[in-house]
Amino acid sequence: MPAHQDADTTPQPRPPLPSPGNPVAWDAPTTRRAWRRHTVRAGLALVAWIAGWFVLLGITRDVYALASVVFIPYTFCAPYPVLTLLLAELPGTVRMRRTLRRHPWQLIEGAEHGLAAHPAAARDSPWFAVPDPEAPDDPDARLPLLLSGPRTRWWTRRMRTGASTEQRAEIGVLWCCGDPRADVVIAASAHPGAGKTPRRLVHLQQRHALVAGRRHRRPADPASADPVLPDDPRPALSHPPTARTMRSRMRRRLLLLLVWPALLAVQVTIVATDDYDRIGVLMCGVLLQLTALPMHICVLVSTRRMTRLLAAHAWRPVDCTVRMRGKAQLITVDGRVLTPSPWRTYVDGAATRLWIAGDIGSRCMASAPGGARPVSLAPTP
Repeated sequence: MPAHQDADTTPQPRPPLPSPGNPVAWDAPTTRRAWRRHTVRAGLALVAWIAGWFVLLGITRDVYALASVVFIPYTFCAPYPVLTLLLAELPGTVRMRRTLRRHPWQLIEGAEHGLAAHPAAARDSPWFAVPDPEAPDDPDARLPLLLSGPRTRWWTRRMRTGASTEQRAEIGVLWCCGDPRADVVIAASAHPGAGKTPRRLVHLQQRHALVAGRRHRRPADPASADPVLPDDPRPALSHPPTARTMRSRMRRRLLLLLVWPALLAVQVTIVATDDYDRIGVLMCGVLLQLTALPMHICVLVSTRRMTRLLAAHAWRPVDCTVRMRGKAQLITVDGRVLTPSPWRTYVDGAATRLWIAGDIGSRCMASAPGGARPVSLAPTP
């Protein structure tokens, strides 16, 4: 079954709803209010993250030294959201405003969507399918809008298999403004089922999101949309999408190793200078090393084992069924029940076909067709 049909979709693509009626989206007062709310929230979040660091620093230094148990982890975590807001969110509001001032809103009811790879997408990301502007008279011509970034988590939670009916209704009408081959702004309706006011504005940059020359049309034969495996039985790690993913995972885990020498240097400095006022910082570092360092080593070892397994076995397509038992995902392949291990990394819940590398009787790797999302699987006990 094709990867793009693993979504919760309608049998036939629905035509777009009538536009709200403005020549461009920015002419509508509701759009301007939604953009201002989005911008104000991003600015307040930036101020809150920065102010929180100074507040915790003052408390640790002047009031309660053991508050460093909170201050030190905050110092490590805060740079990521601050940089995200400065380099992505706030510049994105300017690009969002520019797109809203150039294009009208287009309302799409029951837009096709999915969590796995789309055949016309250049990367493996959740997506919404919208009409292709190059084929306005063809109702089956669709292009994917790829969702990525922290602002899209609200959307992906409502696209998953376990979402409630109320959650799915919140994305029943998709607001779309812009060119799906360039810059696009999407939004949800303020009231599910109605299409009067946009909310949850998200700016998507699509310039490198599509595979050149690829367009999504519903195939007569669903199996024809599956990515084709090479004829020669090469190891799975020789498949380019798989190799890129594993290299990226190992690179990120190795970069985290730089944290531990820096933390050790801080501890040595505190002990060497007899700075007892920083005893809270010292103890926080010790606790972090005792808890996070063994886990980091386990992650590195696990990633290395996955890489060796992919280097020893070739991908092969298999049929499967996926279901949930509590928080555990159960994947049935050839009568055997497997579960993601050692980490809770799920495959798409609506998948009916996977690529498998290794022996399903012991430990193997699985991915959505294409090989871009390897996940370790083990038999259920």
